[in-house]
Amino acid sequence: METSPASSALILLWDKKSYWWQRRALDDDSHPACLDFAAGGGIEPGETPAQAAERELEEELGVTGLTLEALGARVLDGEVCALFAAPLPKAWRLGPEVAELLPLSLTALMALPREQLHPQLAQWLGSLPTQAHNC
Repeated sequence: METSPASSALILLWDKKSYWWQRRALDDDSHPACLDFAAGGGIEPGETPAQAAERELEEELGVTGLTLEALGARVLDGEVCALFAAPLPKAWRLGPEVAELLPLSLTALMALPREQLHPQLAQWLGSLPTQAHNC
């Protein structure tokens, strides 16, 4: 099955021990206070998914220059999302859309009530193979 072009880019950050997740701002107009991918957002006209991922990292976490690894595209919550992984930067500066950036294992994240997760993150977690849950 062919996937249509991605309309958003999502970024996973990893420090060799844990994944790092964004808690959305408490006053965010979409899923406030929910845990989400470390950064992400819509792909603007003329942007590639990688360019969108770089822009979102800078807007949401104040980070530039990370090496992004493309993980492919997935349909999450009805939207085609380009997924990327990157190493955790040494420092970051949270943008206004982000309440905090925190480390949690996949197992700990999956143990949270679904309403505490952004729908795209919840669907992605539900699609992971069982052996990935031990990370």
